[in-house]
Amino acid sequence: MTLTLLLAWLIATSCMTGFSYLFSTILGENFKEPQLLTDLLGEIAGRKLSVWVGWVVHYLTGIMFLGMLIGLYSITGVEVSIVWGIVFGMVMGGIGILMWKVLYKVAQEDPPTNTRLFHLQLIIAHVFFGMAAIAIEKVCMPYLGSL
Repeated sequence: MTLTLLLAWLIATSCMTGFSYLFSTILGENFKEPQLLTDLLGEIAGRKLSVWVGWVVHYLTGIMFLGMLIGLYSITGVEVSIVWGIVFGMVMGGIGILMWKVLYKVAQEDPPTNTRLFHLQLIIAHVFFGMAAIAIEKVCMPYLGSL
């Protein structure tokens, strides 16, 4: 179980991040969460931060979102499936949007990117997160069991 959760966290967060980087490249916008987090947290801290700060915060947030995904399944009692991974991913995308809005409000900064596209990208990226986390659970649990 622990190994499955670790894999789900790393792979789901990486899938989400990969989508964000691809979407950024295609649209010529910066939707790269680790970079945006580094810049935003640097503004809040009043100094330039290493890009690794954004990466660490982004992946730690991934743990929180995986916990939310597990909680949503627990609360609703629905069967673990890709379809519900998509639905819960959309919910988590909405939560992600709210979190970014709070961060920008705290930093007293405007987002440096197209806000509507960024929000759309966040929802889609979290759908990828939800699908990847569920896929890992479905694929790995039979092989890894309670590891």
